[in-house]
Amino acid sequence: MSIDEILAALTLDEKAALTHGEDMWSTHAVERVGIPKIVVTDGPNGARGPIDPENSSTASICVPCGSSLGATWDPPLIEAIGALVGREARAKGCRVLLAPTVNTHRSPLAGRNFECYSEDPLLSGRLAAAFVRGVQAQGVATTVKHFAGNDAEHERYTMNSVIDERALREIYLVPFELAVREGGALGVMTGYNRLNGSWCSENAQLLQQILRDEWGFDGFVVSDWFAAGSTVGSAAAGLDLEMPGPGRFFGPFLADAVRDGWVDESVLDAKVRNLLRTWQRIGALGESSPPTESATVDAGAGPALARRAAADSMVLLKNDALLPLAVPAINHLAVIGPNADRAHIMGGGSASLQPHHRTTPLDALRARLGTALTITHEPGCMIDRHIPPLTEPLHVEFFAGDEPVGDVVHQRDYASGRVMLPKCPVRSSTKLRAPAMNWRYVAVLSTGTTLSSPASPVTTRVGAWLTEMARAGQTFIARSTPSSCSAGTEAA
Repeated sequence: MSIDEILAALTLDEKAALTHGEDMWSTHAVERVGIPKIVVTDGPNGARGPIDPENSSTASICVPCGSSLGATWDPPLIEAIGALVGREARAKGCRVLLAPTVNTHRSPLAGRNFECYSEDPLLSGRLAAAFVRGVQAQGVATTVKHFAGNDAEHERYTMNSVIDERALREIYLVPFELAVREGGALGVMTGYNRLNGSWCSENAQLLQQILRDEWGFDGFVVSDWFAAGSTVGSAAAGLDLEMPGPGRFFGPFLADAVRDGWVDESVLDAKVRNLLRTWQRIGALGESSPPTESATVDAGAGPALARRAAADSMVLLKNDALLPLAVPAINHLAVIGPNADRAHIMGGGSASLQPHHRTTPLDALRARLGTALTITHEPGCMIDRHIPPLTEPLHVEFFAGDEPVGDVVHQRDYASGRVMLPKCPVRSSTKLRAPAMNWRYVAVLSTGTTLSSPASPVTTRVGAWLTEMARAGQTFIARSTPSSCSAGTEAA
């Protein structure tokens, strides 16, 4: 059946049902006319698959975070990363990837900077377009997010981003425009915030005039999770899909608005057409139920590609003839810092997943160097605001009431106790003073966002980003050549 024939065969309620999610991670199916359930997945640094609340999610390849990929300045590499993530999404039965994140690094306090590529809009846009091409070549639609001006963390669910026309056009919209025009993005996700007074999911200038009329976008627009705020306003502005489900404003509420004359049925038809056109382009229209979740694809090539991206992202800010390390000339290597024996390889929220393994920088150095020299580790400072979480796997049983008595009502396995603690910002400061002996230093700056490299007594410095530095340890010892320029770094 053609899209026109499908649309003509649908009832009003069936059409409205397609505009809101069935549950947290999937859309409604209308099997009698060949419309399948479409399963979506986070996210920017790997396809984790739909989350089953009864079990931990299936392990996935964890690719470097967005700011790390931005520092590679390498669109072909990012396109290959996109293809890898797209193949994993398909293997997990998903046809929509909730990525890439292309908001702009405007403040180091923005909590999701690590997902975004850069403070440079042109670089962000070119890399986003490459990522989109890689993912969508695998039959998976992307949703470029968060459209637009969702670039701060304080009150990001309710804030009003006041941006003048020139700044909006030259900075904030550029990554989205390039992802659509050069990358061919099939989906765009709205932000939680308001833009110049209007909620992004109700902003007709943003969703209709700019996105569709100017850029020629003909894919679908989806809300961020629980970001839709009205029925009539969102419908008129150009929102096509409210997620997650069941909807609070679309679905049956949109059907009632059509019946009551608040929304013309042609508006609803346009939304359904946008969705069906997208499902057709990725080859999903007419498919049966999604395939069951499977193991990671590219078990050999995938990790190797992620390792290459991690190594290429590291930025040599300054080198006092110390790197790469001349191992035969070193007797003792001191590794200082609380994150040396922790594998901080990702952020939280939509960028978190269950990786196949976590290797700390300290373990990687010991495995690489063996007994060639003595390795000593000291944390140097404490950065935990709470008692550190348990690091061993946990089996948790839940009970009704306030005491662990009676029947177990729910069970879940956790990889560690870290997920049991609230996410809190941390702040640390330490000064390293050279002792009288002939020590030489390499400062590795692990960060998820733009960094400044001030004057320092440490004369060899590397920007390593929020990624698995263990993968990129070859940069310090072997032949890999780090990038010469960061996507967001000022060197002194």
